[in-house]
Amino acid sequence: MMWLLLFLLPLGGGSWIETQETPHREKHNYEEAVAVTTRPYIYRCRSPNMEDFTCWWHPLDNLTGGEEVTYLLTYSKDKGPKHECPDYTTGGPNSCHFDRSHTSVWTSYCMNVTAITPLRNYTSKGLCLDVADIVETEAPINLTFVLTDAGKDESGHNVRLSWVYPKPEDLQYGWITLEYELQYRQVTEPDSWKVKHPLREPHVELLGLRVGDYVVRVRSRSHNNGLWSKWSSPLLMSIPDRLSSGTPTGKVLVLILVVGVGVVALLVFTFGIMPHSKRIKEYFLPPIPKPRIMGIDPLLLKKGHLEEINRHFTNFHGYRPPSYSGKKRGIK
Repeated sequence: MMWLLLFLLPLGGGSWIETQETPHREKHNYEEAVAVTTRPYIYRCRSPNMEDFTCWWHPLDNLTGGEEVTYLLTYSKDKGPKHECPDYTTGGPNSCHFDRSHTSVWTSYCMNVTAITPLRNYTSKGLCLDVADIVETEAPINLTFVLTDAGKDESGHNVRLSWVYPKPEDLQYGWITLEYELQYRQVTEPDSWKVKHPLREPHVELLGLRVGDYVVRVRSRSHNNGLWSKWSSPLLMSIPDRLSSGTPTGKVLVLILVVGVGVVALLVFTFGIMPHSKRIKEYFLPPIPKPRIMGIDPLLLKKGHLEEINRHFTNFHGYRPPSYSGKKRGIK
């Protein structure tokens, strides 16, 4: 009987030892699985207007066992006491939002986020920032263009581009002064972007554009910060040739009609009116009347009675009648 007990004891004892070690092994394997994953880290913080801001972090992944994880973000201002995130929902999952009552400009915020698991906690590296350094504006909208020269210049055409900032209320307190960057290229040249920057107004005029199709985009940023917004939706801009833009079809027809009427009128004038030009001249330009001398009958001049003419002329001061010798010239 004793031999039987001695024989069975190792079996029972081995089973008991294995039963006691199983939870410990599972715990060790769980910790190893968690250890190989990255700890949470804050990858982005953004303020649209220097009045509030949001930070986002990457969570833990590849956790085994389906254990729940809770995240806790803590922060301090100017190395003061620590506080917990005031709003975990407004910015979406894995985020912390600071509203106006929790945002101070030109103040240093230092924060980290901790992943709390049933077995241990994992804390991210600390991140320190100033709200003025994380301002990222919105992408402009309503990008449009207008031809300003209607294709009059064969060497190039002028275009006025304009756009709108989507949230003007973010600018009303004067914290942000916007500047823009505009890029454009021909559709056939995908790597040849041309840049207009900096632009302080939401419009610009491009001069001397060649005929063709263009892609245009614009973005914005705060003048005091280097974080550009996302690009606006691209605009496809078509620059027509001179004929289609400068002289539309209707104007061409009117021009042809006017020229045709002018040619017909010229032919009628040449072949119908020119033969009667003498009559027209007499109508518009009547003959100039012959000179007359007051008190002298024109018939005396025609008849040639010089003695009577001289007698009339002696009434004028300083007139001396001519002297004639021999026969009168021209009288036979």
